[in-house]
Amino acid sequence: MPAFSVLYKACALCAALLASAFWHHGHILQFIAAVRDALPRRLEKHYELRSESSKLFILAGDELPRYELIVRRKTRSVEIGLAFEGEASEAARRARSLAERAVEIQAQLGPGVELEEQTKRRFRLYERVPVGGEEWRPKRDLTSTLAAQSAERLARFIEVLEPILGTKG
Repeated sequence: MPAFSVLYKACALCAALLASAFWHHGHILQFIAAVRDALPRRLEKHYELRSESSKLFILAGDELPRYELIVRRKTRSVEIGLAFEGEASEAARRARSLAERAVEIQAQLGPGVELEEQTKRRFRLYERVPVGGEEWRPKRDLTSTLAAQSAERLARFIEVLEPILGTKG
């Protein structure tokens, strides 16, 4: 009987952890939907919006480059920016063109914007916005106000970077 008790407690613990994860994920999905709903009102051109789990992608024509918003539970943050990938030479060319205009980009978007090489084929220009404190609580931290601010910030990235990249919406 004791083995059954241990197994029962382990199953109950797993069920509680899964319920908590789904609870948090539901709030993340609501936040992504709120950003998605607010964004088109802010943009002048038509963009394709796609969401996937804790990510929102805004496509300006081709698949890449794309603008994105990602909720990062691990770092308790929302990342807003631009990502592109492709052949290593093309990705490096695009990264160089952004790096050459770093002063201009940071003057318009702020000093918290970083250019990061994730792989030889994938770069991103983004900023990380801390959300919440020591304890991650999506229901409390991912507010409608933050969703509106995030949509505004994402739209600002598009307004600044689209002319630099020469993409069309």
